[in-house]
Amino acid sequence: MHLAIVGSGLSGLTAGACLSKAGCKTTVYEQYHEPGGVTASFIREGYKWDLGQLLIEGLGPDEPLGLILSELGIASNIQIKKDDRGYVFPDFAIEQPEKFEGIKWRFEKLKSIFPNEAKGLENYWRDYVRFTRLLTYARRINTTTGISKQVNKFHLYLALSPFLTRIKWDAQRLMDSYFTSRELQCVFISILADFFTSPNQFPGLGVYGLNAEAVFDKRMPKEIARNAETLYHYSFLGGISSLVSTLVEGIEENSGEVILNSPVTSIKIEDNRVVGVVTEGNILHPADIVIASGGARETFLKLVGEGFLPGEFSEKVKKLPLMDSVFMVHLGIDFDPSPWVHGAVTYYYGTYDIEGGINEAHQGVYHQGASGFVIHVPSLHSPEMAPEGHHAMTIYTICPDRLNDGSWESKKEEYANAIINYAERHIPNLSKHVCTRYILTPEDFRNRTHLDHHAFGGIAPLINIQRIPHRTPIRNLWFVGAQSESGSGVNNVIPGAYKTARLIIKENSLK
Repeated sequence: MHLAIVGSGLSGLTAGACLSKAGCKTTVYEQYHEPGGVTASFIREGYKWDLGQLLIEGLGPDEPLGLILSELGIASNIQIKKDDRGYVFPDFAIEQPEKFEGIKWRFEKLKSIFPNEAKGLENYWRDYVRFTRLLTYARRINTTTGISKQVNKFHLYLALSPFLTRIKWDAQRLMDSYFTSRELQCVFISILADFFTSPNQFPGLGVYGLNAEAVFDKRMPKEIARNAETLYHYSFLGGISSLVSTLVEGIEENSGEVILNSPVTSIKIEDNRVVGVVTEGNILHPADIVIASGGARETFLKLVGEGFLPGEFSEKVKKLPLMDSVFMVHLGIDFDPSPWVHGAVTYYYGTYDIEGGINEAHQGVYHQGASGFVIHVPSLHSPEMAPEGHHAMTIYTICPDRLNDGSWESKKEEYANAIINYAERHIPNLSKHVCTRYILTPEDFRNRTHLDHHAFGGIAPLINIQRIPHRTPIRNLWFVGAQSESGSGVNNVIPGAYKTARLIIKENSLK
């Protein structure tokens, strides 16, 4: 059986590694000159920076992604490190105590800053533990069988009961039920800016999942309460591109191919069944099954064509709400920034008006770093990512895919200076220690990902969104990735692609 995969992001590579291991003749077609999409690395002058998601949840050997990598036979080929991130707000910072002060240290810190919100903080903690227990039972259902599975289902329903009246709440309503302070609310919902999703459009219960306590302190115990197990966050040593390389090697070791500089121009359909892909030069590559990853509109409206799709499906694709992009400045610096940053990843916010900042981005207005930014220093966990005595630093922030005034190319130098200046408020004399810098704009990401609109994280996670299913209306054409039903983030796209591959294996009686 011949399988063709369009795109070499993590979803395409995961599906390819799984299916090639099962005996499929697998070919991955990638339009760019290196694999990985936005999870590739950017390497210049002895420095190496990550482009994509910085901390990945659930990579431990008994955690969801770790189990998948083990089943693919590649877990031993990558090195990971537990990590956490820091948050700095306009008026205060949530700084880790030097000595671990227990699972509720962050809440005690917040009570000292917001004494009038103590009751709300206790109520939130109670519900956070309940939600963590709910997720724990959900994961156990996926890894158990027989009576154990049924017992876990029973406990899942019990754990769900306290949330039944809040299932349809948005994040803002959930925050209002706990806190009156907008500043305190931002501690829990500021991360929604990464998704370009306003608090009144994001599913409320998702807030608990986005604020796992272990992401703020990797010293958290795994079990924070009885049957309530947290997942840890991790950095890939050597950068996330090490996972890309390992997946590519897994495909090639099983006689598969990853062909670079080979853009797919169309997906060939006959009698509502996929028969192959066409690359530049009108070259047809027959295939029994095609898995497309990447952009939904590009895949279905361009590569397939509306004429082959049900009208309702085409409309769903056209209306799919997408996130916007990011502006990145990669720096090579000649000093150790450790005293001024929180480990590898620190979020700096310049406003408490999360919704306003998101709305401006949707209107094509770029804040230039004034509303906030993230600093990532991968060489703090992987010194080989920079020359000796130097560090690789990335400063990035959300931004519109297209500006309402001017072009990214014409303004990128000005914008790079601006965001470095904002970062210098937290890291003294940063600009004087810059040895090299490289700027990546939405235009660069569009070229890298072959998309008309660069959505950094894929689908915007709105309430009641209609996602594009992995199984498409065309027989043997499947769709995976951040714009599919799995949603965005490495911890979603890898399981989604793996699930799809396992379903293909089952339906085609492969091993």
